[in-house]
Amino acid sequence: MHRLSFVPALLVVAACGGSSHPATPAPTPAAKVAWKDMDADQRHAFMEDVVMPRSKEVFMAFDAERYKDMDCKTCHGPGADDKSFEMPNPEIAPLPTTKEAYMAWLAKDEGAARMTPFMSEKVEPLMIELLQLTPYDPETKTGEFGCMGCHTLEGAPPAE
Repeated sequence: MHRLSFVPALLVVAACGGSSHPATPAPTPAAKVAWKDMDADQRHAFMEDVVMPRSKEVFMAFDAERYKDMDCKTCHGPGADDKSFEMPNPEIAPLPTTKEAYMAWLAKDEGAARMTPFMSEKVEPLMIELLQLTPYDPETKTGEFGCMGCHTLEGAPPAE
C-alpha cells in the first residue's frame, strides 16, 4: 500500500508534547486468524466482538461525551449503511497533502491538533495490533497500516 510518507511522520512529530493521554487498555489476544486471511463473515464478527469494543473503550477514554454513541458509522460512515464498510472513509477529516499544509492545519484547528497525538499514539497502534498488520514506515514506504487506512487526502478523487 502506498501512502504519502510525510503524514505518519507528521503525526509522530505533532504528537510529541507535554500533554497527558489516557493509557491504552491492556492488549487483546490476537485473533486466531489474521485479518487479511478472514472472510467477510469472520471480519464482521471480529469487528463486532473485538475491534468495536476496544476502539470504543479507547475513544471513550479520550472524549467520553463525543464518543458515547460511537458505532460502526463513526469510522465507516455510509459504508456501515450499505454494508460495504469500505475504508478509507472520505467523511473522516481529509488530511492535507503537504507537510506545510498539515502543520498550518494543526496550527489553526484546535480539534485537529488535539486529535493528532490521540490518533498516532492510541488509535493507529490499536488497529495495527488488532488487525495484525505492520505499521506504515514513511522512510521505507512499506507497511500495511497508517493514517491513510482511515483518512483520505484533501482533493483526492473518490475511491472507486
